[in-house]
Amino acid sequence: MAKEKERVDFLWRYQPFKSTPDGVLMSYIKGNLLLPSRELILQALRPYWLPLAYLEKGDIDPVILGRLFRNAVYVLEKQALYLRERGGLEYPPIHIGGMPISSIPSSRELPADIEESDRSRLNGASLRCSHHDLSKLTADDLFELEDFDDSGFA
Repeated sequence: MAKEKERVDFLWRYQPFKSTPDGVLMSYIKGNLLLPSRELILQALRPYWLPLAYLEKGDIDPVILGRLFRNAVYVLEKQALYLRERGGLEYPPIHIGGMPISSIPSSRELPADIEESDRSRLNGASLRCSHHDLSKLTADDLFELEDFDDSGFA
C-alpha cells in the first residue's frame, strides 16, 4: 500500500461526568444537529494544530505552509469574533489578559522564540499583517486572504 494511502488509527473514548465542563462540552457536540460530532471536533482541531503538524512534518512547500498558518489564524480570529458577539464582549478589546492593549508591543516579525529550524521551514512565508489603517481592519485584511475558502476549516 502506498504511503499516502495509509490510514492513521486514532481511537478516543471519553466519558466525563455530565455536570463537569467537559461533560457539558461533549453533550453540546453530541447534540449538534447540523454536523456530525467527528466533523465538529475536527473543525476545532484543524486551525489549532494542523499548521504545527505540517511544520513538524517538514516536507511541505513553504508557501503552502504559510497559507496554512494564515488560514488557521483567520479561522481562529473568526471564531473569536463570533464568541465576542455571542458573549456580548467589547470589540476591539481594550484589555488582553488584564493588560491594556495599548501597552502590548506590536511585532511584524515571527516571534523571537521560534526555533531557527522552524524559521527556515517557513522560508519567508509571510505571517504578517500589512494593513496600516487599523480603524478599518477586518479579519480578511489581517491575514491577507482575498480569495480564501474557509470551508475546510469552518
